Amino acid sequence: MHEVSVCESIIDIVIEHASKESASRVTSIRLKIGEMAGVALDSMRFAFGIVAKGTLAEGAELIIDTIPLAARCRSCGRNFKITNYAFSCAHCNSPEIEVVSGRELCIEEIVMETI
Repeated sequence: MHEVSVCESIIDIVIEHASKESASRVTSIRLKIGEMAGVALDSMRFAFGIVAKGTLAEGAELIIDTIPLAARCRSCGRNFKITNYAFSCAHCNSPEIEVVSGRELCIEEIVMETI
């Protein structure tokens, strides 16, 4: 389960920022995770609770915003949502597409209490 190592990295980043701000505790962390980021959200939530124990982020709310898988067609120029992992244009059926969202995995916001 690579979600544990992902959570460890998130906690490391959060703790680094919390330390710089002299935070006494982290109350919430908002993540953006794309549909195609390769992360199982339930496993992520479970792993976060375990990895955060004993840190400033223990008990913090983990908020996950899921980003849809979307693309832009290089042939017709239209944007569209990719469904059922069909990597061709939903409008002209061209395979010449560029994925523009859905692979994200980033920390969007950290809410902390300061001393």
